[in-house]
This record gives sequence, structure tokens and C-alpha cells, in this order.
Amino acid sequence: MKGVVTERSKAIRRGMSGMLLGALLAGCSLPVDKSEPPQAFLLEVGAFESPPARRPTGKTLLVTVPRAAPGFDSNQIAYTRQPLKLDYYNNSVWSDTPAKMLLPVLVRAFEGTGAFKAVVSPPASAVADLRVDVDLIRLQQELMAQPSQVRLTVRLKVIDTHNGQVLGAHVFEALEPTPSEDAYGAARAANAAVQKLLGEIIPFALGYLT
Repeated sequence: MKGVVTERSKAIRRGMSGMLLGALLAGCSLPVDKSEPPQAFLLEVGAFESPPARRPTGKTLLVTVPRAAPGFDSNQIAYTRQPLKLDYYNNSVWSDTPAKMLLPVLVRAFEGTGAFKAVVSPPASAVADLRVDVDLIRLQQELMAQPSQVRLTVRLKVIDTHNGQVLGAHVFEALEPTPSEDAYGAARAANAAVQKLLGEIIPFALGYLT
């Protein structure tokens, strides 16, 4: 009887070992994802020269974090082939959401005017005299024609923080042709569009300084 039990135990152990080996071999044969990580692109303007203010105001300006419209509130690079339909590149993204990347660009541009004692961004908001709010309405590559183009649309408001009065508001839009029909071309055109809009946004805001 002991011999029978021993042989049966050995058989069970051999069976379990075989199952374990099979599982290990199956695991080794699973497909491996060898695809490259997505390419990440920046939204910045490089050496943008802000138009100088006529005189320093001694005021502090708060630039709030831009808000993005639905469809443009992620780090995906958007393109469209037909109106009302958005698509996104699979293997290319922005390094952050475009709205967030616009914040330091705006701060540097307003600092460069020399109009303000300080230009701050959240959470430093209590001491500001003026506030600039920016809404990112659209940032998309449009592939309906060749070459394609990037459309950048933003809404800007200048607000007196002491009384909450809206001093001025305007919608700005820039169209820039893409140098290539891919995400890299879209990123280069988007940066050119940002630079073009800064050349309109900064003088507009400065016009409401007192």
C-alpha cells in the first residue's frame, strides 16, 4: 500500500511539474510590444520679442491658466479631414496639454513688455491689479487642402481685479500652413501660429493699461 501511495504521489508531482513548465513556456511565447513610445512635441515660441510698453505702470498682472474647449483639453494632437469631426495622431502627442503650455509663453511675453512691476500666475493671485484670462477655443491641423494648415483660436479677456470689470475682450485666430503633412509639421505650424497671435494679443492687452 505504501508503494502504491508513493508511486501515485510521484505521478502527481510529475504532472504538476509538467503543467508548471508548460505555463512557463507559454509565458515566454507571449507577444512583446516593441512599438516605439509616442513622440512628444512642445508648444513654445523661442525668441519672441514683445512690443515694449509706452511706460511702466508699476502694476502686477495675473495670467491665469488657459482653459481649453472640449476636444482640445488633452495632450493629443488634433487634426480634421472634414468639418465637425476631430481625429488624433496615434504615435505623436503634445508634451502637456496645449492650454498648460501656453501659460509660461504668455507670462514671458507680458514680462518682456516692461509694463508691469511683476507678471504672476496661479497660485500667486491676491496681489494682482489686472488679470488676463485666455480660452483655447481651437488648435487643429486641417487636412482638407494641400498644404494643410493649423488653425489656432483663442479668446482673451483683460479684467480689473479690484472691481471685477472686464476692460476688454476679443477673439483672435491665426492660420499657418504646415511644412509637412504629419504631426511634426502640425507642431511647427502651431508654434508659428502662437507667435503670430502673441503679436496681436500683447498690444491689445497693453491698450487697457491706465
